[in-house]
Parts: sequence; C-alpha cells; structure tokens
Amino acid sequence: HAVERIEALGPQMAVLVGNRGADLQFSSVQLGLRATLAGNYVHQGARQGESRSHGFFYRATDDSTGLLGLPVLTQPRQRSPGHDDRRSARVLYLRQRAGEFTPLGELKAQPGPQDDNCRASCVDWYGNARPIFLGDRVLALIGYELIEGYISRGWTEHSEQLTERRRVHFGPRALRSNRYSPFDSD
Repeated sequence: HAVERIEALGPQMAVLVGNRGADLQFSSVQLGLRATLAGNYVHQGARQGESRSHGFFYRATDDSTGLLGLPVLTQPRQRSPGHDDRRSARVLYLRQRAGEFTPLGELKAQPGPQDDNCRASCVDWYGNARPIFLGDRVLALIGYELIEGYISRGWTEHSEQLTERRRVHFGPRALRSNRYSPFDSD
C-alpha cells in the first residue's frame, strides 16, 4: 500500500498508514537491525481524514501494547436526500498488541448546524476530527462536538469494543442559547 503517514508506536515499533485502492491500510513495523513487518489491518472503504501529524494519536499502555486513534472518512454507502457525507468525519480506534491491530470502533459526528462561516471555529486549527486520550478516557473532537467513548472489556483480550458514553455540542447554536457568548462584540 501507499505510505502517507509513518508514526511511532513506542521505541521499537512504527506504523505505516496509507491507501491501497479504496481501503485504508495500517502496517506495523518492528524496528531493529532489520525492519520487519509485524502486522496489518485493513479498514475497508476509507481514507485518512487528516494528514497532519496531530491527527494521529497513540497512547502506550505498556512496552508492547497501546491504543491509536486516527480520523477517517468513509465512502458513503447510501446518501439520503440533502445529506452531504463528505464532511462526516469519524475517529477510528485500534488496539495494538505486539504489532497486531484489533479494531475497537469509531466515534462519529452527528449532523449539526449549517456552516457558520468560521464564527466560532474553523477546520484549519485542528482539522475536522482529532483523537484524544486523557488518562484512561477515550475522546474525539469532531467538528463542534466532544465525544467520550468507553472501552468495554470482553471475555477475551481481543473482544474489546468502543461505545459512545456521552457527547457535548458547543457550536454556534448552543452558544446563542446562553446569556453570555464569548463571541459578542460588547
């Protein structure tokens, strides 16, 4: 696959990310005297949603295990009338164990208010989506939403799943309903 991103997964591991056709590929590489392919994950029908380095985030949980998050854009399967899916960003989360990837799930944007012409925010300052790990918390900043996820533990170490816990919307409509807006000219 093409290599559009190379990121560290600790001192002896790296991940190469890029597309092969319509599929986004993650390949882990064990670093040493000779680089060795350690694992691969294919996210079908997707591409990176953010090419800048701050779009990718990795949190090591020990020397050979960690969580990674990357904004992705998926190919729309079916468009509903009046819905533009091109900006529907989501953040994909994977568990990495000794170079092998296990998908945990995605945190996704919900349809929100119309474009506010950068009154409150613009995509340029952080991209449209960004993964955040804060202690044991898994978060995604997507558009005007901060979404918290929860990783449920399954019966086996490979049956973990990410589900949405809660979200807060802080876009212009939410600000207008408050008495004070930091964007008022007074």
